[in-house]
Amino acid sequence: MNNPTYQEALNWASSHIVTKKIDTTAPEFILTQRHNWTTTDLLMNRQAVMPNSEWLMFQRDIGRLNNFEPAQYIVGHTPFYGNNFTVTPAVLIPESETEELVEWVLTEFAAVPALRVLDLGTGSGVIGITLKLQRPDWQVMASDISTAALTVARENAQQLNAEVEFIASDLFTNIKDRFDLIVTNPPYIGTEEIELLDPQVLKFEPKMALFAEQHGMEFYYQLLAQIDRFLRVDGHLFGEIGYQQEDLIKQAVETRYSTARIDIKRDISGKPRMFHAWKFV
Repeated sequence: MNNPTYQEALNWASSHIVTKKIDTTAPEFILTQRHNWTTTDLLMNRQAVMPNSEWLMFQRDIGRLNNFEPAQYIVGHTPFYGNNFTVTPAVLIPESETEELVEWVLTEFAAVPALRVLDLGTGSGVIGITLKLQRPDWQVMASDISTAALTVARENAQQLNAEVEFIASDLFTNIKDRFDLIVTNPPYIGTEEIELLDPQVLKFEPKMALFAEQHGMEFYYQLLAQIDRFLRVDGHLFGEIGYQQEDLIKQAVETRYSTARIDIKRDISGKPRMFHAWKFV
């Protein structure tokens, strides 16, 4: 076919997606992200003819999409809290729940001018970098066991001019400080849930950042066994959890620390997906 308009290219992509397991909005995401377009920009350019180089690239992109490669990895970046972050298969693709977690932290500590913060298991760096950008007076450290993930996170911090300190660490192994605030989005999917995940996740996203033993709670059990040594007096912990882990995280916190308090927050879908715990020491 002759080079299509952008609208014709989107229509072609919709007809060439081979399975319902692929997000139908992915071709439009790819197109807008390749151009750094807003939805309005796309509307204004729908009837323009695609240059040949773009049309060839778009066909290749849809081929990759049909191989279950996530659209965010295809274009190499994804929006998060108003900024674009580089993402590669070395890091998880940030989800809307993580934005909600960041928003909760910022709301709870809106009036606190200076905090020492740890983003534990930072991945692409979206949590720590966003907190630093929104609260420039906070001191933010971000850690990860994966050196490949830290490379991506450092690149994001540099691109966004965020002064975040990065450190390679398996949980608290290389961390010596105490913090006012620890925020984490760790691996929390139980290994028994593997068959429930989308093929895009299983085939491309890093399994080390997804799965944990003990019904997905192993990371949190290890964290809670040590957290009193890494939080300052009156320090706080925020974390993301699976929607079936509300009772498990409450029990884990309250069993180990009789003085601790914990709140659960539901996501926009009404599922319990994050928690805030404090009074550990």
